[in-house]
Amino acid sequence: MSGLKFLLLEDSLLDAELIHVILTESTIECELVHIKTATEFQTEIEQGGFDLILSDYSLPGFDGFAALEMAQQKCPDIPFIFVTATMGEEVAIETMKSGATDYVLKQRLERLVPSVRRALREAEERRVRQQVQAELYRREQEFRALVENSPDIIVRVDRDFRHIYVNPAIERAIGIPAEKIIGKTQAELDCPKGFYTSWNESMQQVLETGVGCCFEFSFPAVDGIRYYQSQIVPEFDLDGSIQSLLSISRDLTDNKQAEQLIRASEAELRQQKEELEQANRVKDEFLAVLSHELRSPLNAILGWSKILRTRKLDATTIARALETIERNAHLQTQLIEDLLDVSRIIRGKLILRPQPTCIVPAIEAAIDTMRLLAEAKSIDLQFTFEHAEKSALQLPPFQNSQEMKSSLCRMMSNESDSESPPEKEALCISDGEKFTLGKAPNSKPKFIVLGDPNRLQQIIWNLLSNAIKFTSTKGQVEVYLELVKKDAKTLGHGDTANEESLSTNLRGVSHYAQITVKDTGIGISRDFLPYVFDSFRQGDASMSRKHGGLGLGLAIVRHLVELHGGTVTASSSGVGKGSIFRVQLPLLEESKLGGVESRKKSLDSIFSTRDSRLAGVRVLVVDDDADSRDFLVFALKDSGAIATAVNSASSALDVLVSFKPHVLISDIGMPLEDGYTLLRQVRTLPPAQGGQIPAIAVTAYAGDRDRHEAISAGFQRHVSKPVIPDALVNVIVELVGC
Repeated sequence: MSGLKFLLLEDSLLDAELIHVILTESTIECELVHIKTATEFQTEIEQGGFDLILSDYSLPGFDGFAALEMAQQKCPDIPFIFVTATMGEEVAIETMKSGATDYVLKQRLERLVPSVRRALREAEERRVRQQVQAELYRREQEFRALVENSPDIIVRVDRDFRHIYVNPAIERAIGIPAEKIIGKTQAELDCPKGFYTSWNESMQQVLETGVGCCFEFSFPAVDGIRYYQSQIVPEFDLDGSIQSLLSISRDLTDNKQAEQLIRASEAELRQQKEELEQANRVKDEFLAVLSHELRSPLNAILGWSKILRTRKLDATTIARALETIERNAHLQTQLIEDLLDVSRIIRGKLILRPQPTCIVPAIEAAIDTMRLLAEAKSIDLQFTFEHAEKSALQLPPFQNSQEMKSSLCRMMSNESDSESPPEKEALCISDGEKFTLGKAPNSKPKFIVLGDPNRLQQIIWNLLSNAIKFTSTKGQVEVYLELVKKDAKTLGHGDTANEESLSTNLRGVSHYAQITVKDTGIGISRDFLPYVFDSFRQGDASMSRKHGGLGLGLAIVRHLVELHGGTVTASSSGVGKGSIFRVQLPLLEESKLGGVESRKKSLDSIFSTRDSRLAGVRVLVVDDDADSRDFLVFALKDSGAIATAVNSASSALDVLVSFKPHVLISDIGMPLEDGYTLLRQVRTLPPAQGGQIPAIAVTAYAGDRDRHEAISAGFQRHVSKPVIPDALVNVIVELVGC
């Protein structure tokens, strides 16, 4: 032993030296601090650092008991040995009870070294034991803190699979307090049989092999099905046998749900990718079709224009050329209008101008428009309609739309009740024959809807155009108009929402006009049928396709029908078996029509054919395009107007004062100063110099926003190019009141 430090309380110097010699000779190397008084003793033990205290029992003014008490208070773990010449047995026992380690009589100092060695050994063992206990306690507290606060479920079971420990996490999972689980098996806790059977099999496997295992399971927890991953390991006894099993179960529910969300997101992303790729394919196909459809009419227009300008032709060829140019110009105009309509639909800017309207004239106007195309393909085009009273009377054939309008108005003016028996009424057009309407003189037509007459005609026109296009020569296209009654509680999907498209008067509508367009054409494949009303979608977009068009007509039909509060459906028995399109539009009740006059106005709005001329009307045309100027001037002069044209805003201001026109027609997009700038300058002039002249914007900017901008800028009317002469004349007549 070396490096030790002993404290010796001894008043005899000779005894102190003897004790030092004995310790040194015994190979106990130590530093011996010798003190004599109580004060010195107190000072030294407060400073500490001693491994052993040796003390005499009898000291002047101070005894060994007092020293022992001081040592027990300051350093109770340091061995304390009395070395004294006088100590009876009773005193010795008392000192031992008070905390002394040993006592050695000076008469037998040979016992000192063994006593010191034993005291130091016991002190070391005690110190080590205290360290071990402290470490065990620390580890126990650490384990308890980890286990008690762990989100994982920690379970210990004995060899019979009875719970001997569970942490609080299990109560949060299954709602059973820990104290009610201790001592019970899974079966006794009423756990699902499928769960504890597989659990017991896993624990039995660990008992038999001594090797831990890991498995996943689901459990019906208090907040629903939870998913866990459990690891079971054996706990060994000192003899190597398995004493118990420890299970740690981790909740994987959030991970499982996250995995499901990730898989769902991946599936959604894949679907979106496929949809984007499909959209890109559709876009590329549409652009290719658009280029073809726009260029094809131009080819005929430019080709015949070149021939007319460079060659001398007979009257028949000239008429044929002009008819071809006009037909292709109309076709290209319709393509542009379809594109604009789709653009308005996408932006939500398509506006209706609803009014009580009879659907029959709208259908007839569309049929009249498509008649020549049907005749060209020898297609039998028929129209049959049936109304609620089914009365019939044959009237003479109508020679034109004005005559048909007058007849319809006369029928709608007849307010007397009809007692005629139910029959069928029909209106037909076939192979160019005049159309004929059968009608009882006293019956009342019921096909009155709240809608935009022009848009209603566009719906029928698009359906007929589609049917005729895809029907081969000598085929048949049939149009049926009939009354359909629906229970308000069983209206189809979307009916309720669409009823608010135009008016609250359509709430609870149960009577519908059903328009069916049936053809014997190429039909619709089962795969394409769900997409037949999608924009830019065509059953065949290849270069070898037989039929033209942009694939917009049916998409426009669906949107217009829905805006009118109706529905449109398509059906087909397959390729080569024809197609059927059905449109249902809500009918207005008789009490909501606002009288016969409003119905007459509705018909007037469809069949307005005012053909007044502009005799004596002075018109100033401003357009930077020479061809447009010449065309407008010719059309206006042909209607009797006095027209002159200039190519710029500055020239218009010069001519305005001297020419004194009744109407100003100006293009919008012009170099240097556009039409808006011109009109602002005009409006600054005094009335006598034309400052309040009615103005018409004639422009290729044909969108709704362009129309609103023109009106806001001070133009009274907006007419989009290409200009129809009769339409322009009607606008001028409305403005000047001639």
